[in-house]
Amino acid sequence: MTGLFRAWRGRRRWTVLALCAVLAALPIADRVAAGVAEGRIADRVAAVSTTVVGTPQVRIDGFPFLLDAARGTFPQVSVRADAVTAEEQPVRAAIELHGVTEKADTYTAASADGRFTVPLDSLGGNSGGAASLSADEDGRLRIEGVRGLPLTVTAELRLTGRTITAVPVSASFAGRPLDPSAPRIARAFAERDRVVPVLPAGLSPTDVTVGELGVTVHARGEDVRLG
Repeated sequence: MTGLFRAWRGRRRWTVLALCAVLAALPIADRVAAGVAEGRIADRVAAVSTTVVGTPQVRIDGFPFLLDAARGTFPQVSVRADAVTAEEQPVRAAIELHGVTEKADTYTAASADGRFTVPLDSLGGNSGGAASLSADEDGRLRIEGVRGLPLTVTAELRLTGRTITAVPVSASFAGRPLDPSAPRIARAFAERDRVVPVLPAGLSPTDVTVGELGVTVHARGEDVRLG
């Protein structure tokens, strides 16, 4: 009996050790499988946008991934990518995909929110001359050295449809206040309206903001398809 008991204890010990090894390996296997799926989604993102530079970074949130994969649904997928505009300006894209489903190797998101940011230092040349751009504390665009002159203008960015308009709200010349609605200032800014290019995956612009990182176009889409 003693020998049988010892044998039983030995088998139980090895069973417990084997079970612990399997449980320890599950998170690794889960993350590996998630990495494969993230790579496939990154390929889809690059395929639907010819302006993407390099490989997008994709993160599938949630654990365990394998359970979500078995269901063919992912609550949230985050995508980060670098791109360029037609004017060769760099853009940093951040897209959050909600309610993603996979079917027949095609990914569809119930909805998506995107942010597309152009750095301020890449926009200075578009203001005429070597202008310096920054964001003020109220989230407006401050432009110094307009057309190479000691002219400083603070403008509010507004989005109408797909058009971004800069509306001057204050101005000064060599430190002296000017009327921001003066014809010459208004005309100079009217010539600088920008049309938001077609965004990837059918996203539509909803707002535009100014921050330390640059000018950001916010966008949203429903029933977004990748691939």
